[in-house]
Amino acid sequence: MTHWKRILTLVVTMVILTTIGFYHQSTVGEWVDHHVYSSIIASKSPVMTAVFLTVTYIGEAVSMVILTTLIVLLLIRYQYRVEALFLALTMILSGLTNPILKHIFNRERPSVMRLIDISGLSFPSGHAMGATAFFGSLCYISLRIIKGQARIWLSILCILMIPFICASRIYLGVHYPTDIIAGIMGGLFFIVLTQLILRKPLHRS
Repeated sequence: MTHWKRILTLVVTMVILTTIGFYHQSTVGEWVDHHVYSSIIASKSPVMTAVFLTVTYIGEAVSMVILTTLIVLLLIRYQYRVEALFLALTMILSGLTNPILKHIFNRERPSVMRLIDISGLSFPSGHAMGATAFFGSLCYISLRIIKGQARIWLSILCILMIPFICASRIYLGVHYPTDIIAGIMGGLFFIVLTQLILRKPLHRS
């Protein structure tokens, strides 16, 4: 991706996030929230509940901190310092910005059909933002440094984990679909922003 394409991506993701934030109560926003939320909630089963309860814990803040720390240390151990910095910076920026955005938009969580007890504000989803930032960064790093079949399988795993974690938050009744979309946009924003910040070191490595 070229420098200007990255800048365009930043603009597009931020426009989508802010537009959803300010207009989620519009006809389109309410339609998305109602229909997607209802269809996912309607698919409840003991097996699905167990799967999504497990998956959602991977996206918790503590889990993300632990996983990020382990991957950063592993990358440093094998002399991939720029990639380690890329992952760490993306996660720090994402993690610090999400609560700020939540307080700016001040949206309450869904109040019906919850399967877990949770407090705090809803928009954008911290799980969606963190999962996108982490697994998106890990996919980017794996494509840079890993060779052969392992590169393909790790990339597929990373790509699949994002929608799984995102869907778990809707299924468990703690986020609207528009919260999730905005969270994904936020995660992508910080992946691309960090690429711009570290453009020269990433190019040299």
